[in-house]
Amino acid sequence: MSQVTRPQAADVAQHPIFSALGDEQQQRMLARAEIITLDRGQSLFHEGDPARQIFLCKSGQLKLYRLAPNGNEKIIALLQPDSTFAEATMFMEERKYPVNCEALKASRLVAFDADDCVAMLREDPDTCFRLMAMFSRRLKQRLTDIEALSLQNATLRVANYMLQLQRNQGDGNTLELPTSKKHIAGLLALQPETLSRVFAQLQEAGIIRVDARQITVLDPERFQKIAYGID
Repeated sequence: MSQVTRPQAADVAQHPIFSALGDEQQQRMLARAEIITLDRGQSLFHEGDPARQIFLCKSGQLKLYRLAPNGNEKIIALLQPDSTFAEATMFMEERKYPVNCEALKASRLVAFDADDCVAMLREDPDTCFRLMAMFSRRLKQRLTDIEALSLQNATLRVANYMLQLQRNQGDGNTLELPTSKKHIAGLLALQPETLSRVFAQLQEAGIIRVDARQITVLDPERFQKIAYGID
C-alpha cells in the first residue's frame, strides 16, 4: 500500500455515510482520510483483521470473499469503481472484517477512519438515524438479491445478471463482462463449468453471441423472457 495524494471533498460527499454528515463533520473525516493503491492480487485486509477503516473504490476492481475449511473460495461481492464497503463493521460489537478483500485489478481507494466516524456518531443521534435509514434500504436490496439467487435456476440467474449489466452499461444489445467468468461464476454461486454450459446453451439457441468478455444479445425478446423466468 502506498499513499499517492490526498482525498478530495467530493470523495467524502460521495460516500453514503458521510453524505449524511454536516460540513464540519465532513471536513473532519476528510482530514483523516487517505488514498490507498493496490496492485493486482494484493490484499487490502483479511478476515478477522481489526476493522479500523471503511472504503470507497475510486478505480480498479476488488473482490470480497471467504474461504471454506476445505480451502474453497466463496465470492461475496465484486466491487467496481464508486462502490463503498466495510461500513457495517462500524456497528459490530467486535469490530473485525468478516471477509477477505483482494484487488482483481490495480485499484485506488479512499480509506476513511472508522474509529473517528464512530466517535462522531456517538455525538450526534440524528446522524445515526439517517444512517440507519440508509442501511435499511441497502439491507432490503440485499435481501431481494439473496432471494433471487436462491429461487432462480442457473440459466435464469445468468440471464438476469447479464440483463442488469446490459441496462447499466447502456450499450444497446451488447454488454461487457466486468471480470473473468470464474469470478462471475463465484458471484452467482455457480461452478465455472456450469456458467460455461449456460453460455454455450444460450449461444447454440441463437439468443446470444459470446466473444471473450463481450456478449451480443441476438434475440432480445427471448433473452428478457429467460431473465424474467417466463420463457
